[in-house]
Amino acid sequence: MTIPTHEDQENAKETLAYIRRTMESASTFTAVSGWGLVTVGGIGLLAAWLAWSGGQNTDLRVWIPAALVSVAVATVLNWTKARHLDVPLWSGVFRKIAWVMIPAMAAGALLTVALAEQGVSDLLPGTWLALYGAGVTAGGTFSVRAIRWMGVAFLILGAGALLRPDVGLVLLAVGFGGLHVAVGLDIVVRHGG
Repeated sequence: MTIPTHEDQENAKETLAYIRRTMESASTFTAVSGWGLVTVGGIGLLAAWLAWSGGQNTDLRVWIPAALVSVAVATVLNWTKARHLDVPLWSGVFRKIAWVMIPAMAAGALLTVALAEQGVSDLLPGTWLALYGAGVTAGGTFSVRAIRWMGVAFLILGAGALLRPDVGLVLLAVGFGGLHVAVGLDIVVRHGG
């Protein structure tokens, strides 16, 4: 039996690091916080109620802060779950999710500005739901199955809101409120919080 040289040990470390990076980039992102989704759903329901009670279904003074708070809450609770699971939040898989979701979210932000400036705010609920659904569906391919199906459901709600703008607020509440809560509870039960 021979004793490995320093060079052999370094090669073994490099090989293990390569294997770890490869496995990480091929795995599923499971650090999605179910409680984070439930909280985001609560924020969505509150925003829908505030918009409804204010008489403006697409009041950007309600929806933009709700979206920003939701992103912050989801980030903190996903980070907390990742830390609890002892997995890096900014893993190769999470970076892929970000790369496929950010363009859809950016398109939603740009269309929000354009539609609001043109006075076509009745198309905002469908636009938000459809583009969020597109981003979540794409990102869900790297995550647990429930996330992908949530994205598909958002796309369907978005189509409904674009075809029937008169029910846009209800569909916003169902999507950003109800779907987040339902999928979040599913993740809590099946994937440990």
